[in-house]
Amino acid sequence: MANNYSKGVITLEFLLIFPILVGLIYGAAGYGVLFFAKAQMQVAADRASSAVFSLDRRNSADFPSDAVMRSNEVLSALVERLPKTAAERIVESECNVVPHNGLDLLECRLRAVATESSFLPQVNVFGLGTFPPLPQSLTVRSSVAF
Repeated sequence: MANNYSKGVITLEFLLIFPILVGLIYGAAGYGVLFFAKAQMQVAADRASSAVFSLDRRNSADFPSDAVMRSNEVLSALVERLPKTAAERIVESECNVVPHNGLDLLECRLRAVATESSFLPQVNVFGLGTFPPLPQSLTVRSSVAF
């Protein structure tokens, strides 16, 4: 009789712990995918903003506009290589010259927005909301002084 009791307790413990364990694993995997997408977006913005350093000022009559044009070309090429979860949702992809404390900064920005759904599938948890909670947009920015 004690053996049947312990089997029931083990089954009950499994039924209570298993959904929590699956939720934690799913949440960790979801945030991992989202973190990877944002890291790749940041790399693209960093490389696009640093593309200005490959230009020669001596060969340019209007260096700021040449820098913006070159960085936008690099950024559009790098956006095509982003992970699918972010690349499909890019709504803003631009490089501009921004004045800051007497310096001209070249700033590249990328923004991805979750349109109808979130970036990843979510589960509605008994009226408590969706799990895992995910942001509605991912934004990265990179600036260099030139």
